[in-house]
This record gives sequence, structure tokens and C-alpha cells, in this order.
Amino acid sequence: PFGTVMGANTITEAIDEAAANADAKAIVFRVDSPGGSALASDLVWQATQRAREKKPVVVSMSDVAASGGYLISLGAGSIVADPMTLTGSIGIVYGKFDVSGLKKKLGVGT
Repeated sequence: PFGTVMGANTITEAIDEAAANADAKAIVFRVDSPGGSALASDLVWQATQRAREKKPVVVSMSDVAASGGYLISLGAGSIVADPMTLTGSIGIVYGKFDVSGLKKKLGVGT
């Protein structure tokens, strides 16, 4: 139902079902997501790729389609977005330790 939060399994099943439905001429998929699990986003993206082999897939971006929401949108053949849709920024936050002082103490260089 409209407004219901759905997980990757529910969404991929719905996309696969719509792709297999001979009465459906296209799949229009509404995205309203700030992102989330990289795995979940990839699973939904894969479902859009399977569906595109059978029929057109169109994404309609709602208020937010960022990070994972943007990634799954890119799986569609066409994207429709409002000029005010917040979108983009596929990526991760990555940190690393600065061990330059330790390397210097140990006499290790690069």
C-alpha cells in the first residue's frame, strides 16, 4: 500500500512478479529513499535489470532518491524526477588509520 516501508525482498518480489505478468506493459517504480543497505540496493537494482529484459522499467523519484535510492533508480530505462527531488551521492564513508608516526618510529618507508 501507498506509504508503506518495504524491504529489498518485498520490492524484488514485486518487480519480478510484474515482469512476469503478461498484462503489465511496463513497470513504474516509485522511489522515496535516502538509502540504506548496499546489499539491499544492489538486490533491487538486479531485479530492475532482470525486468528490463522483459519490459520497460520507469522510476519516478519522490522527495528523496539518494545513495541506495539513487542506485536503484539508475537501474531503470527512464527516470522521472521533480526538480526539487534530493538525489545523488552513491558512495560510502571510509576511514583509515594514520600510521605514519608508527612507520617512522619503526623505520618503515613506502
